[in-house]
Amino acid sequence: MNICIGGDLDGQVVDLKKAYFKGKEVQDNSASEYRKQTYIFEDGLYYFWIANDLSLSEATKRIELILQKPKN
Repeated sequence: MNICIGGDLDGQVVDLKKAYFKGKEVQDNSASEYRKQTYIFEDGLYYFWIANDLSLSEATKRIELILQKPKN
């Protein structure tokens, strides 16, 4: 999925092949920094970018809501 959770890029999809990035690499006016986090849900692996200023527990709550949404 590669969705940013929190920070300046919240909700945006960023497809980078690294474990960490600074928001300004994607958008010039972004000051946020992100780390990649892997989640296992049902039978799949999902990747999200978590803003460094967001706690892992808050990020996980938000990600669970995304993963539990019915797929069309």
